[in-house]
Amino acid sequence: SQDELISKSFSGRDGKAYLFASTLNTTLGTKEDRHLLTGIHTVCDLSCKGCGKTLGWYYWKAWEHSQKYKEGKWIMEKVALNKVNAW
Repeated sequence: SQDELISKSFSGRDGKAYLFASTLNTTLGTKEDRHLLTGIHTVCDLSCKGCGKTLGWYYWKAWEHSQKYKEGKWIMEKVALNKVNAW
């Protein structure tokens, strides 16, 4: 939902990504520490519940204080999303 969109200025594995407050019809993979552009984060991959395609990741923990706002939020990569409305 567009109401859950927090920011369009994130980077994913394959380019532009969006930060969301929540998602629907998704599943989470195993937690792992990953070195991202903004430091080390504990994340798990986010997949489509229907087709299993990887869409992005979920932030469990941000190790740097300045990145704590990401905890409990979802990254969805633009290339993995299908546009349904005018946003």
